[in-house]
Parts: sequence; C-alpha cells; structure tokens
Amino acid sequence: MAGAATDRQVRVLKVIPALFLFLTSLATSQVTLSRFLGDHMVIQRDQPIALWGEAPPRARLVIRMGETQVSTEADPAGSWSAELPPQPATGKPFSITIQSGVQTLELQDLLMGDVWICAGQSNMDFPLSRDQDRDKALSETPGDNLRLFHTRYAGSSAGRNWDAATLAQLQPESFLQGEWTRCTPEAMARFSAVGYYFGHALHGELGVPIGLMDLAAGGTPTEAWISRSALAGNPKTRSLVEEGNWLKNPELEVWCQTRAGQNLGQSQAKEFEIPGDARGPNHPFKPGFMALTALKPLARTSFCGVLWYQGESNAESSARVTQHADLFPLLIQDMRDNFRQPDMPFLFVQLPAMGRPHWPLFREQQRIFSQQLPHVAMAVTIDVGHPTDVHPRQKRPVGLRLARLALHLTKPEGTAPTGPTIERFAKTKEGLRIWFANTAQQLATRDQAPPRGFEIIESDGTVHGVQARMEGATVLLLFPSTLNPVEVRYAWAPVPDCNLTDARGLPASPFWAR
Repeated sequence: MAGAATDRQVRVLKVIPALFLFLTSLATSQVTLSRFLGDHMVIQRDQPIALWGEAPPRARLVIRMGETQVSTEADPAGSWSAELPPQPATGKPFSITIQSGVQTLELQDLLMGDVWICAGQSNMDFPLSRDQDRDKALSETPGDNLRLFHTRYAGSSAGRNWDAATLAQLQPESFLQGEWTRCTPEAMARFSAVGYYFGHALHGELGVPIGLMDLAAGGTPTEAWISRSALAGNPKTRSLVEEGNWLKNPELEVWCQTRAGQNLGQSQAKEFEIPGDARGPNHPFKPGFMALTALKPLARTSFCGVLWYQGESNAESSARVTQHADLFPLLIQDMRDNFRQPDMPFLFVQLPAMGRPHWPLFREQQRIFSQQLPHVAMAVTIDVGHPTDVHPRQKRPVGLRLARLALHLTKPEGTAPTGPTIERFAKTKEGLRIWFANTAQQLATRDQAPPRGFEIIESDGTVHGVQARMEGATVLLLFPSTLNPVEVRYAWAPVPDCNLTDARGLPASPFWAR
C-alpha cells in the first residue's frame, strides 16, 4: 500500500490549477489577510507587528493602530506586507484597520502579550477533552487574556484512505486552516492539553496575555518540520530530500510509509493524481512539508518561543535514533532562522515511559541536547507515561513543567526549572557516589521508598542492579567490593521502575553516565 500511490510520476489534479487561478483572482480583487491573522489574536509584545496578505496588484494600503499609521503597496503579484512599531503588553483590547480605496478591514479584540508555538505530533495535539484532568480544567476560569489558535488540517494521519476532496487540499496554501478564539470551554476542549496547561500557568505567573498557536500534526517525523533547503544543506540529512519518491526512501520508518500509503491509497482507484513534485506526493510526513505549510507562512511573525513534543516517529529504530542526533539541532536552527530569532527559546518534552526498545537511547540523546544547545530546555516526563499507550492522558504535569522552564528564562534567579540532573559520579570507600544539581536542597523519591532504577556497568559491559540511598544532594550506590564499575545509569529501560525526584516532586531524568 505504501508505494501504490506513487509508482507513476506525480501530477497535480487537472482541476486544481484552474480552481486555484480562479480563487487567486477572486482573492486578489480585494484586500485579504493571511489565514494566521484574525480577531481575538495575541500579538507578541515588544516586537514589530507584522501584517500581510493579498490585494490587487500595486494597491495602496493604509494601516492604523490607535494614533499610529503606516502605508504600503502591494507588489505586482498582489502580495503586501507592513510593520507597525513594537508595543508593550496590555490586557486592554485594541483594533487594527487596513484600508485600501473604499475597502476597510478591521482586526478586533486584539491583545499584546507573549505568543508561543505548540508544534510536534499527536501528543502535542492531544486535546484537553481527552485529558484525565479535563473536568477540573474545564471548570477553571482562565479569563479573557488567554487566546488560542487551533489549526485544522485537511486530513488526519490516522490509518484511513483520504477522499478526493482531502487529497486535492495537499497544497501548502490549502492544507492548513485555523482561527484565533477566546478561551471558552468549547475552544479549550478541542485545543492542545499540553498547550493549554502551559499557557494557563504562564499567564497566572506573568500576568500578561498569552497566545498559543497549536500547529502540531499527528505522526509527523522531525524532518517534516525542517525546510527542504536546510535538509539539503546538511550532508548527513541530504538523502532525505533527494529527488525520487520519498515514500520509498529506506531511511523512512516503515510505520510512516505504511500510514502515508494508507492515506494516499485512493489515488490509484480514481482518475486523478495527488499534488506533489519530483520528490513524490505531498503529505504531512514528507520531509519539509510541515515547514513549508505551517512555519514558513509565519516567517514575518515574532514569537516568545516554541514548545515541542515529538520524537515518537523518529525513535522506532537505532538508525533513526542516530539520524535524529543530526535532525534535532537542525530543526531548532532552521526554526530560529525562519523566524529571524537566533536566541528564540525552544522547550521540548522528553519521551515518557513506554514499551518501545529504542526509547531509552532516544531519551538520553534528548537529555544531552538539553545541556548542550543554547536556549533549549527539556521537561522530564518519565513518571507520566504509559507502558502500552503512546498517548498518555496525564498532560497537566507536562504543561506545568514546560511553563516552569519558560518562567526560568524570564526569572533565572528563581527556583530550579527541572528536577535532579546528574553532575558527576566517583567511586568512594562507601560505594559509587552520584552528585546531582537542581535538587531543591535535597533529593527525594515520589513514593518515600529508597531510590530505585540505578545500575552500574563494569569495563567488560556487565550490568548490575544495585541498592541505593540518598544523602543530601547525592545518591550512594552500594555494591560488593569485588565489582569495579566504570559507568552508571538510571531509569535505563523502556518502562523503568524509577522514583528519584527533587524535594518538590520533579522527576530526575534517565541518564547513562560514562
């Protein structure tokens, strides 16, 4: 099924060009705004305010915000853009008008605050309505200063065939739609649970309006969110975007091949072909497609930062985990380049406990990135996973931990942003001692039992489970004097039995220290 839709050269539906030209001519006969702009949105404070859209070629536009006025002109193709000067945060709604000739557009009920992108795959898109704490969350009153942009993609990557109408929308300009809304119970229920908990906590601490844009799409691998040019420019990732059908690339997970093949399969039973190019049919799993669809159109916009919950689709084999070591820093750099924000905070979620064999190595890779990459931080979730469910229903701790990371960026003198992190270890007379940072003065366990999940490794690779006890900000591992450990690891299993936390209950990250 995976290759059935793509054996022939991909051609765009014959009706699409004519339809697109008609819609383009219709749209450019009047002034329009980007689909990412709308009433109720939050605009990033203290940064230039970007506005853009379509208009008749060479049309003059006047944009007003309060006493501020700027003018611009559409280019020969009918595209226009403008910038208004930066403004401080305000919870007082305001409007922006765009006038061209006799036509006037008005953006109403706008707020100035902090805007965060929520991206990744299905665990980021996981709606609040499915969260185990949804009843409590929906009974809360977030106030009017939390606003949500919920994305609607043309097709879900669930295992089903897409119909003709869905396949026809596999174009960068039509695959994604969405709208800004106030944070009503109805909007909350269908919005990202992780995003909502993050935004609610952040607003409570900062007191400024918070805007959240949920761009996540289920199943999407990391390379889908990286621009084709960035992938091609890196020798270690170039093979992902070489000409030829991407669905037949042996580097792609079998799961991704199968699922995309299911989605695109109907093309063989119909008299049309799927939109695409020399690199195969369009699909949200296609390398570079999400970057082109969801990120590039926002390049004019400023953001406070990015929340990222993804990795499941890049952790199914040792080869893909190894490849992710090149993809992840490239993803961050490409996003920062796209938004022209070289120090833009990037906060991500470490994969939780689940019974998949390559996840321990993937989590270790994520831990190392969180320590090595600038303005990057990781929320540990080893305690809120599920052994068999790739979509654990405890999203409140995930969102709150991400919010703690964000607050640390603005108030670094406050409390530690994460749970215990290993600093070093050494063999002593008593045993092997491990020193931790971020302990909130002392270590603890979530069940008040002695710490579990520690192993020592000898030079020949032999692994031994050991007993442990906490002593202040250290853990002492106890083992027979006949053993000579050279490495130590913690929580090194797909679903580890581990319990180490700091004094606040934040979990320690799994690690392998050498």
